[in-house]
Amino acid sequence: MRSGDEVKAWWLEMFGDLLARPEMFARSGREMEAVAGWRLRDLCYLDEREEEFEKVRRELLRYGQFGVHGPFAAIFGEQHSCTAEVASIYAEQFHRLGYLKVARLEWDSSRSVREWVGEGDVRRSDVLAAFGEPGLRVGSRVLCYAPADGSGWVFFDCAHDELVRRYVPGKGTYENERPPDDPLIRDVRIPAGTFEERLILPLYGRVQRWGVGWWIHHPR
Repeated sequence: MRSGDEVKAWWLEMFGDLLARPEMFARSGREMEAVAGWRLRDLCYLDEREEEFEKVRRELLRYGQFGVHGPFAAIFGEQHSCTAEVASIYAEQFHRLGYLKVARLEWDSSRSVREWVGEGDVRRSDVLAAFGEPGLRVGSRVLCYAPADGSGWVFFDCAHDELVRRYVPGKGTYENERPPDDPLIRDVRIPAGTFEERLILPLYGRVQRWGVGWWIHHPR
């Protein structure tokens, strides 16, 4: 039988693998919330930190009655899995409780991300050029920036890969073409009160949320 420390080490290693490849551990944001939540609860139980876990649980209730994954599904649709986004939210909680180390603790909280995003589109390479390498990446889609002062994290959520179906001249057939490996940023999540207040949408994100006619009913 494994000791408590061995169980903790195994769970923490598994959570690291989960952050690297979230789609291997859950098919949806709902499943990811269950997997990550159970791990955090069990770790706190082993360390007799039930009160701290209860505080985290109450904080996550701010996302609404459908859980952490609920706002993502409501805004961007159930067809887009939000496994990486949900995992990133739990990663912040793991870090706050000392169960997760990040590579880099550096973020200028005085810098306005909203002004930096502006009205146009932003790509992952633009984020890296402006803010440097993030302290943590969740899968290939979420860049997590953790400030050294312990305040809330900033997340840049990349777009899902969208295959483009193109006709191939001379072959008489169609082939799927993957986009270049520099995805657009769909949204940015900053520390704020409600989920809506935290969310910053570049142009691509506004189209994903409201469609190409977003500017008619949702002017900036």
